[in-house]
Amino acid sequence: MLTLMKSQMADDDHLDNFEARGKLQLNLAHDPKHTYLFDEFEKADLETIFDKIKMFTDVEMGMSMEEMIREHKILSSIFLPVCSFDDSTLENQNKEAVSAIEGIIYPWFGVGYRLDRIQYSMENSSRDLVDHSREAVLHS
Repeated sequence: MLTLMKSQMADDDHLDNFEARGKLQLNLAHDPKHTYLFDEFEKADLETIFDKIKMFTDVEMGMSMEEMIREHKILSSIFLPVCSFDDSTLENQNKEAVSAIEGIIYPWFGVGYRLDRIQYSMENSSRDLVDHSREAVLHS
């Protein structure tokens, strides 16, 4: 996902550092029927699924929903943020980091998911708060 986003940003633009705060649950940004990724789901059912998901992952860079739409006009004309990473310390969802994007016209999709965490993060779980439960490992 970050590669897709960075490809549409100016060379001097940088992604912000993003620190995961525990289990990264997803917040839906739009009604599922208005997305390609989740158009087969009813909103209540998808929200229930998102409340149960425990992501075996974390991300170290990203951008807020607000920044993507307001500051990166080219990027936001090609990709739409579909989900954000839940962060209860922030005032609203627009301040949360984008966790999934999809193409507005073309069927391009991106999800902020670090597959390498299953291999390299076990010794850092107390520091980076990555969920290493059996459910999370099986999900990954």
